[in-house]
Amino acid sequence: MSVRELQALFRPGGLVVAGAPDDPLVRAVRRNLAPADGRLVVAVERLDELTALPELCVLVAAPDRLPGLLAEAGRRGARAVILAGGHAPDAAACAALRTAARGAGVRVVGPASSGIAVPARRLIAGAFHRPPPAGSVALVAQSATLAGAVVDWAIRRDAGFSHVAVLGDQADVGFADVIDYLAGQAECRSILLAIDRLTDARRFLSAARAAARLKPVIVLRTGRHEDGDGVTPDAVFDAAFRRSGLLRVRTLETLFDALGTLASGVPIRGDRLAIVANGRGIGRLAADALGDQVYAGGIGRLAQPAGLSNPLDLDEGADGAAYAGALTRLAGDPGVDAVLLLHAPTALTGAGDVARGIAAVLPEVRTPVLTSWLGERDGERAASDLAHHHVPVYETPDRAVRAFLHRVRQRRNLDLLTETPPSVPDAPPADDAAARAALAAQDAVRLLGAYGVTVGGPPPPGVELTLRAAVDPLFGPVLWAGTVAVLPPLNPALARETLLRVPALRAAAEEERGAAVDAAALLLVRLSQLVLERESVADLVLAPVRIGPCGVWVGGASLRRLPPGAVRMPPAIRPYPRELEAPLALADGRRFLVRPLVPEDEPALRGLFARLTADEIRLRFFAPKAELSHATAARMTQLDYDREMGLAVAEPGPPGAAALHGVVHLSVDADGERGEFAIMVAHDAGGLGFGPVLMRRILDHARARGVKEVFGEVLMENRAMLRLCQALGFARRCLPEDPGVVHVTRAP
Repeated sequence: MSVRELQALFRPGGLVVAGAPDDPLVRAVRRNLAPADGRLVVAVERLDELTALPELCVLVAAPDRLPGLLAEAGRRGARAVILAGGHAPDAAACAALRTAARGAGVRVVGPASSGIAVPARRLIAGAFHRPPPAGSVALVAQSATLAGAVVDWAIRRDAGFSHVAVLGDQADVGFADVIDYLAGQAECRSILLAIDRLTDARRFLSAARAAARLKPVIVLRTGRHEDGDGVTPDAVFDAAFRRSGLLRVRTLETLFDALGTLASGVPIRGDRLAIVANGRGIGRLAADALGDQVYAGGIGRLAQPAGLSNPLDLDEGADGAAYAGALTRLAGDPGVDAVLLLHAPTALTGAGDVARGIAAVLPEVRTPVLTSWLGERDGERAASDLAHHHVPVYETPDRAVRAFLHRVRQRRNLDLLTETPPSVPDAPPADDAAARAALAAQDAVRLLGAYGVTVGGPPPPGVELTLRAAVDPLFGPVLWAGTVAVLPPLNPALARETLLRVPALRAAAEEERGAAVDAAALLLVRLSQLVLERESVADLVLAPVRIGPCGVWVGGASLRRLPPGAVRMPPAIRPYPRELEAPLALADGRRFLVRPLVPEDEPALRGLFARLTADEIRLRFFAPKAELSHATAARMTQLDYDREMGLAVAEPGPPGAAALHGVVHLSVDADGERGEFAIMVAHDAGGLGFGPVLMRRILDHARARGVKEVFGEVLMENRAMLRLCQALGFARRCLPEDPGVVHVTRAP
């Protein structure tokens, strides 16, 4: 079913609620019915009361009647159905509803959903206890009660929502579907997820990674202390959220703080905080809160502004001019990434005067500002003065510090999505024959040896931990460094970041780790490669492992294989598709490699761009472009192979060192049905046939993925590209709204 059909949920042409009028849930849904932007809104007891149904139906009925009602709704013209009411009794009931929905051609939210709301469009389709207010944050939750608590909080704080979706048991529509939809909605500026369980980890991570590149995404997961066989540890969820660029919070209080921070739109460029207060006590309170977070394994630090103490005590008589002067000076200091202004009530200066003094200089301040006003009335007065400058006001200093760290953590997670990691040193490939023999004998030491990992020898000094490759029932292969989890595939940068989250390594002196952590990161990368390539591995433990001044030492290893015939859960993040690599030999004897792009290719991609002429750049990007920025190049090389692909004609050699002569990208929509291509070939490689080779290979890939249509936009003057498209069988269509562009399409 298509994500595009979610329009029937969030922008329906009409709405009907069907159910017994005396049912309390039906009464609650009917109370929320309103003329939604002039659309048809009706209530009936039975679907057959209407000759034709509007696009969206809200159904309240006994579980055993739901499959039949879904079939009837589809026959009568509905395209989306919300199942309000009780939970599905078991997984089999959810599967039956999913089958019925697909057979009827409808999208289904629920069962146990309290509905969908788009407040700005006056669409309240469900049993919300209070209509959600309009705003710019989207809320997607499983639990109706948790969603209700968040909506109540927003009402009390004059915050609002662009969309609200309570998914219930997710028989059909799940988190990934809604995230994909919201990522493309301009009125949604940030997304809040309240998760209990996931059903499709790969789809969720793919959707979350795509959305997090475009807008902030916060996630709150309940049930994180559940344990037992077949239960995914919370550390694995934590690894998945971090790998996706999501900001995780753990309580409702921190969720509300993070939501307020996002609503303010405060950007944070680094982790150095300057604190200004009208008293030494409250300044130290904020500094202690920051120190507590760092001691507990968090991030963030006190800035060291030139010539000023931190925290900076302005004294209890400080007025608006004193605060404004301190803010202006700190905002101009390159060692300060954000400023926290604290104010406690005094008899000497009014809160309004201080807030107005701060507000007067805010238009010239480019450094992010957060505030905390400790008196309730003072806080209310300050909030009204600072709101139109998007400066958040927090009730306590520690909550302001926590909000600052939310932004720092979110920025760090996004950096992991867009950084260019260093190249993996040229290492010999695994000895396949030796690895197969070791697996047959269940010999962990020989298996590691096939991947270049030596086990045994005299133990050196260093930090001791256990490395492990295991298989999770939801996320597939997972790597563990002590108690820290990470999802493969890994590169050295991600592996190093994982190791430095191990408390013992983070606390060790620099001389005790240093280059040894780099060596341990390569070991973790090799372990990632092993667990992805050897699908019969169920559990591989390296213990003890020591990381210290002498390098990395592995003292022992154990291995457990899957039972014969068992199929392992695939990795949640699709690994590098080595099967798409193919040699390319030219008639003159030169040899190249056609292969997927990897993050290490960013410098080579920018080098390829530098070889293009101004006209070639304009034909490829539809506008002049002086250079390929780091952000754009990283986006073109940091690929989610689950929904996009980039193929390159490369010189032989490791990525990062090998030049690229041409690249083609295919971006597939969330449904996997249509993909848009874009191609770039170096000017000095013209006439070598790289363009046709890349286009044929990407069409082959699209066909193998089940993509139904490949399309592209080509400038009318790009005659060479139009000739290539014609030779490959693309149909051409001119767009009336853009006469200079030709739309080309073909089935792969």
